[in-house]
Amino acid sequence: MKFNRIKEIIGFGLLILSAVLVVLILGIIIFDIAIKGFGAISWGFLIDFPKEGMTKGGIFPAIMGTIFVTLITTLFSIPLGVSAAIYLSEYAIEGRLTRIVRAAIRNLAGIPSIIYGLFGVAIFVQGLNFGT
Repeated sequence: MKFNRIKEIIGFGLLILSAVLVVLILGIIIFDIAIKGFGAISWGFLIDFPKEGMTKGGIFPAIMGTIFVTLITTLFSIPLGVSAAIYLSEYAIEGRLTRIVRAAIRNLAGIPSIIYGLFGVAIFVQGLNFGT
């Protein structure tokens, strides 16, 4: 009984030590990036348009594009998602279609969003030549 308790304490100590070490390393990396990066960021960089083939100037169009895409996506996805959730939890009769929809939702929730982004780039930009 005592040996199991000692193993548990050692294991928990190693867990805490490794967690602290990971957080410390991550903090050092973020601190280093922040210290070196703040010198390059200015108001001009944030609110100017790109110049000279995007080698100089600012990132204002990229920031605004990100904000607009996020807002438009949110305007479509929240009502659709909430409506689907209410329908599935309150009104849907258990059947084949309901099981397929629930499985699709679980699968979609389990995939990181970067994968969807890369898939979209591959299909729309590369496959359909939208980038040229």
